[in-house]
Amino acid sequence: MTRRVLICVTLLLTVLGASLITAQGDTSDVNFKFQTRPPLPDASVMPTLANGNIGFVAYGEYVHLNGVYNGLGGNSHRARIPNYGNIQLTSCSPRSPSITGSCTYQLDMRAGKFVTVDENAPYRVVHEMYPHRYYDTVLVNRVRIQRLASQGVIQARLEQIPGPLSDDFSWSPSTEFTMSGQVYKVQCGVTVQVENPSWQAFGHSVCVTYPTIPEYVQIEPDTMAKEFLFFTAFTMTAEDGNRQIQAVSGLSSSQEETLHMREMDKLWERYGITAEGNSELDRVIKASAFYLFSSLPAHQAATSVGRYPFYGLAPAGLGRGGLVEQEYQGHSFWDTEIWMYPSILMVDPVNAARVLSYRTTVSGGARTNAMQNGFDGIQFPWESAFTGTEVTPDCCPEVVNYQHHITADIVFAARQYFYATGNLDWLRTQACRLAADTSLFWLSRVVYNNATDLYEIRNAMGPDEDHPNVSNNAFTNVMAAHNLFFGEFAACYCGDNVLNESMRKELLMVARGLTLLYDEEGDFHPQFEGYQTGTPIKQADTVLLIYPLQYPMNVSTKANNLLKYSQVTRENGPAMTWAIHTIGHLELNQLQEAGAMFDKSYRQYLRAPFNVWSENGNNEPGAGNFITGAGGFLQSIINGYAGVRLHQDRLEIRNARPTPNTNTLHLPTIEYRGVQFSLTVRNNAFTIKIKTDGRQTDLKLMVEQREQPICKDCEYNGTIASFEVTTDQIFEGCRLKPTTLGVKIADQTDAASALRTTSMAFLSLVVCFLLSKMF
Repeated sequence: MTRRVLICVTLLLTVLGASLITAQGDTSDVNFKFQTRPPLPDASVMPTLANGNIGFVAYGEYVHLNGVYNGLGGNSHRARIPNYGNIQLTSCSPRSPSITGSCTYQLDMRAGKFVTVDENAPYRVVHEMYPHRYYDTVLVNRVRIQRLASQGVIQARLEQIPGPLSDDFSWSPSTEFTMSGQVYKVQCGVTVQVENPSWQAFGHSVCVTYPTIPEYVQIEPDTMAKEFLFFTAFTMTAEDGNRQIQAVSGLSSSQEETLHMREMDKLWERYGITAEGNSELDRVIKASAFYLFSSLPAHQAATSVGRYPFYGLAPAGLGRGGLVEQEYQGHSFWDTEIWMYPSILMVDPVNAARVLSYRTTVSGGARTNAMQNGFDGIQFPWESAFTGTEVTPDCCPEVVNYQHHITADIVFAARQYFYATGNLDWLRTQACRLAADTSLFWLSRVVYNNATDLYEIRNAMGPDEDHPNVSNNAFTNVMAAHNLFFGEFAACYCGDNVLNESMRKELLMVARGLTLLYDEEGDFHPQFEGYQTGTPIKQADTVLLIYPLQYPMNVSTKANNLLKYSQVTRENGPAMTWAIHTIGHLELNQLQEAGAMFDKSYRQYLRAPFNVWSENGNNEPGAGNFITGAGGFLQSIINGYAGVRLHQDRLEIRNARPTPNTNTLHLPTIEYRGVQFSLTVRNNAFTIKIKTDGRQTDLKLMVEQREQPICKDCEYNGTIASFEVTTDQIFEGCRLKPTTLGVKIADQTDAASALRTTSMAFLSLVVCFLLSKMF
């Protein structure tokens, strides 16, 4: 009899397929899985599960929905929606006073699932919980009961544990309906407060359509195994919820699983970076990629229901931010464009475009922000949510008043997207207005200094938030110059009627004339006017000039910038700082220093048992699921060790080397102007394998300074390579000028354009001189 049972179990495993095997811990995917036994850790280090539309913490009582916020101004936060999909096995529930020793919990990143297993000699119960990647309004619970040895009825007790109806919504009485013998309830509500009455007339409508859960599910003595599926939909209307439940309920279990895994496969085909020979590091990379892309939408999702457009990336992802002044309330910061976006751009330009589209969606609120602050054009707020107006809490007025570099950070990301795609239609329809109008902001923000004959940005704060209200922060000034140059180019190409030729000349004059402080004796860039060497700072600031800004400077200056600021940066500062130092040292071929910084960039920020990123190091409290840190870390892999660098007319691969204690570093997909290729880095060389047909007539591939065909499945080995644009980078007579700073107005070749501003400055000096003689 025992032998017959074993044969049946074997056949059952074959029928149920890889998903059940995955729950048991298939060793081929071991680096995608994190497993633990009771007790579960604190909620702050539990994993977040999301699909770009819905997000929640595993076993969490609330769900957050993309674009849905509640609260006025600085109180705006992701609205908390009761998680009726929080179904748990009673025997393994964290709420249970006596969890059995037979329980295990697993985060299966490969499948995007949180898996609970209760296994003992008679039976195994496997519970999977996951946000569906194709039906992206649906949270799936799958319970499988499998007989191992018992001859009787086998039962599994279930609990449905939503949070209380939150005060973020005004709730209507629930309704119910029956579909395919299953009773569903519908709970609808509208958020109580709008974020900004001038830009949001109504609250957000949300409906949760959820099944009534039986207390027990069971299999009879003549049944070897049975599966139970429960679907919970989070939609904008009750009708949408009904349609989505009807659609997913009409699928077989294998069809539903296939649609979900198809989208997961697409993501891992792009984000599945591998460090062969270093399992510990490989697991860090997998976790970082998973937590980052989980908050991004699927490339293809069901279209039968309404949803908000993609509403950006917050530092703690989509699954967190439901409380005021906790985990950044689901707001978007510079974290999005500087720390998360670059890794997305290099591997997933479809979602990179969606990240950028969030800013154009809310640009109207940002325009109001500039007007209220007495500036022209568009000024993006430090914290942005639904409307694009300022939503920084009252706790932190200094970042609102001074940390204006975020406007240029956003345009820098748009500029990088143009480099990576060469998409002129996108430039015309999405970026021209953005680039031009943010340039007007900087034009109204700068101040002319007659003594230096240069422009300054005063009353500023760079990334180092320990020093507010400074002048000529190096990072801010270089970023602003990038913005001004790109704005001039965009206005020229799109034939902007607001920014005519005269104003475009002024943009160039100001951009070139911005101050960039340089200490000749110390051969370094002071962080701001009056900075004293040795003054402690919070995080990477001036070192960002090396990367991502790639501002031209002597090798000795780069080395001194790194040395001086690494010695005074907070040891427990934000996670992404050390990733930038890693890239800087790699550029200087300082491998030992790079390795030390690389190690520092992730070990102190990961929290067991699920490798969740935390904002602060040394086990100090900070935002959980800190995907800002994950994004910075991935840049140290892609743009550091793999040596991938993006320029206006080319993508370069140079100085590539495996990560420390790694045999091979493999990037499955890098995409540049429509060409997809994999990059495999070994100690002495790398291999490029082209994944797409070579249809790009304006690109050439150079490997070891020899041109090679861009053809599908072609492989090339080398130590230096570049994909180069062969056409002249002049568009409709317009050229993007190189970013150079510190050129005095009198020394600029087109000095005539300076007359409007400098003549006013001269007139002011004359008036002041005459007044001084009179009194």
